[in-house]
Amino acid sequence: MSNNFKNFNIIKHNLKSKQNKNILKKIFKKMSLIRSFELQAYENRKKNNFQTLIYLCLGQESIYASVSEVMKNVKIFGQHRGHGIYLAYGGNPKKLVDELIGLETGTNKGMGGSPPIFDRKIGMFGHVGLIGDQVPVSAGYSLVKKNKTVVCFLGDGAAEEDYVLATFGFVKKYNLKILFVCDDNDLSVLTKTKDRRKWKLTNLAKSFGLNTIDITDDPLTIYNSLKTLKKQLPALINIKTCREYWHEGAGKDKEGKDFWNRYKIVRNQLIKINEEKFILNCEKKYNLWSEKLWKRQLQKL
Repeated sequence: MSNNFKNFNIIKHNLKSKQNKNILKKIFKKMSLIRSFELQAYENRKKNNFQTLIYLCLGQESIYASVSEVMKNVKIFGQHRGHGIYLAYGGNPKKLVDELIGLETGTNKGMGGSPPIFDRKIGMFGHVGLIGDQVPVSAGYSLVKKNKTVVCFLGDGAAEEDYVLATFGFVKKYNLKILFVCDDNDLSVLTKTKDRRKWKLTNLAKSFGLNTIDITDDPLTIYNSLKTLKKQLPALINIKTCREYWHEGAGKDKEGKDFWNRYKIVRNQLIKINEEKFILNCEKKYNLWSEKLWKRQLQKL
């Protein structure tokens, strides 16, 4: 992802405004919780404390934290990098750990792992591992449950599947109450977008009649963009972001000139407006919580 996208279509906000500051703090809390959970997942997978497949969302925390603050009381269709989605929407962290380490007490009775996280209590449906299959499934759900608002997450690689593209035309035909959120990390496993296609997802979705927005992963930009877009469904929001860790497993992507870390950027923004104590309290709380959580659940193996 070109580093130019770090500020792509960013909306400048006055962070000293009480409203903006409070929104950003709420989002940062969720980002900190997700990041602490994922770092523990990474460390324990790296130490081979469990061996199942794992798809981390480190680097992309701001998307799930921000979307969940605007799109509430919705049905959620996740994608393979779904831990952050689940946690942002109030999922049970114990059940999530148990799923990732293969226990029957997990979200899918330990039989699914990262991709198909499913929990009726928070209205989340996972996909089966066929890339992008959650997109047509979410449209089918939306067609039947027309009184429900649906949020469907997908990646930029999944956007190239034929059944994903066909779904855009379908949801517009029936004017379904559905929002597609694309985590655009510019990678399909390891292949960059420029090596895969020339078209832009937002242009293509717009050609089917969907309302679209193309932005970076800045929390307040996501938050305020969605405040407008959620009134214009069906719609798609494409969010440029940086994957920090491998497509799968416990490895770290190279931090070249195109890399940015939104968590650190938001952290620094809050420090500049005298919220360092708030940050340190958040990080201390969630780091201790996640360490204890993972240690306790791993003892069940």
